[in-house]
Amino acid sequence: MTSTIELRNTLTLDYEVGPFISLFVSFNEISNKEQYLNLIQSVKKYFVQKYDENIWPRYERKLKRFNFNRAKHVESGSGFALYVSFKAIHSFNLTQPVQTKFSIADTMNISQVVKEIESDLHYRVLVLHDDDFKVFRVDNGNCRLINMVNKPLAVLVNHDKRKYYQLIDEYLNELFADDDYLPIALVANEDNRKLFSEIATQKMLVKDINYSIDDDKLSAEVFDKVIAHLNELFWDQLMINQKNDYKKAQADNLVVSDLKEIIYNTTSGKIDTLFINEDKYNQTYNDLAITTIGFAGHVFLLPADEMPTDLDCAAIMVKI
Repeated sequence: MTSTIELRNTLTLDYEVGPFISLFVSFNEISNKEQYLNLIQSVKKYFVQKYDENIWPRYERKLKRFNFNRAKHVESGSGFALYVSFKAIHSFNLTQPVQTKFSIADTMNISQVVKEIESDLHYRVLVLHDDDFKVFRVDNGNCRLINMVNKPLAVLVNHDKRKYYQLIDEYLNELFADDDYLPIALVANEDNRKLFSEIATQKMLVKDINYSIDDDKLSAEVFDKVIAHLNELFWDQLMINQKNDYKKAQADNLVVSDLKEIIYNTTSGKIDTLFINEDKYNQTYNDLAITTIGFAGHVFLLPADEMPTDLDCAAIMVKI
């Protein structure tokens, strides 16, 4: 799983020396070691045209030593990103759609990793039945069942559904008392969803993000559809929140839209959130993204219709 901290650490390593090869590999296009080695030869042709051919062997050794087959099976995903410098190589697993491509420049091309990080959603799912319940944790689409000790049983209240759901609500409040930062999505049939939403005091329950199931049988195939749907809902809510934050920042005179001002404030570490139109992404915007992340800011690389403004690039400044 790619994280902002991992990327920030990579971008700020003192020993890194360029030029940098940024290589994005799709498993749909490159599926075996032979294809991967052929891709390296394409990288070599481009590299020796731009830089000293004598330093290529240092890059080639790192690329060839990278265990392509093992990387493919580390976790399910769409591919991986490789960053190769004069002294080191760094890899990131990718889950978002990716096209195989590479670039060579004085800085890393972080566009695909930014897309990966911004789509990295974390939340819990409460699957509620008439007389049972389960809780899952979802991290970037990967789900795991949470082990719950001494969970309440419907028989304790003679299968009185309202009382049973009150017990569940109390149990969740206690279970997550010291870990209450993740939102909870509710999955249940319509009647149960309405009843639990009515009585729940669990503050992290997101009542607008839920999924209705027809019966108590939730197969693995159906559950995959549930998670995909919830991911879309959480992403849509994130975009709404970002647009609202942008409007609020505008009213507080904390929005920067002029490119020169964005560059100045980025290099001064004053940018909280940077928005970039993905269709207009270039070397300048890439360097702004690198600097923003290096100063612990946030970067969103978005389609034009999801940008909080009609501009190609805009930023919210840190509120002091």
